[in-house]
Amino acid sequence: MLKIHGVPFSAHTRKVIVAAIEKGISYEMVPVIPLNPPQGWTELSALGLIPAIQHGAFTLADSSVICQYLELAFPGAALYPNDAQQYARALWIEEFVDSGLAPHVLRGLLMQRVFAPKFLGTAPDEELIQTSLTKMIPARFAYLESALAGDWFAANTFSVADITVASILMNFRFAGEDLDERRYPRLARFLRRALARPSFRKALQAEIPAAESVGGLDLRVYDEAA
Repeated sequence: MLKIHGVPFSAHTRKVIVAAIEKGISYEMVPVIPLNPPQGWTELSALGLIPAIQHGAFTLADSSVICQYLELAFPGAALYPNDAQQYARALWIEEFVDSGLAPHVLRGLLMQRVFAPKFLGTAPDEELIQTSLTKMIPARFAYLESALAGDWFAANTFSVADITVASILMNFRFAGEDLDERRYPRLARFLRRALARPSFRKALQAEIPAAESVGGLDLRVYDEAA
């Protein structure tokens, strides 16, 4: 059975979980807290980051690489468009989020507001929070708003790009922020569509206990997705 190592409410781990559910893959969740990883963790994840997977004797880290592996290793619903240009577009949106937006949501907001005070005993970096909220995140949301021409980001078909965007928007909400529907109406409607999918509903229902155990996360989005 596929084993997914990580925190289920992590945006990157959730991406792999939703991909597995979409493809009908049975999996076992193995909790790993990045700030306090188990002994030998770097043997599974050389960079020490979540998620990582084990599939038999095969191990792999990095959510994007894992999703591509699942696409090739398992039959079921396709998570990548067949058309070369739309395939590349899905990869680009995924990379734009993972490299361009996620650091400002995860390190710029969530780490500062929740995890650093709770687990590291350090005060939030208010300058970093404000830079993330006023400069970095809005520009990236605006790009995603302009890039969404239909219901989904690539080939107007649900893909890994949509899983990635919806997952990071979930964690933006965890940081206590609302998605401004006046500025980003397409993105707001997109998030509602994505969270209404059975795969997201199943993943979110399973991750609630872990999210609640942390304390400090804004969990209103779970109610909205129910």
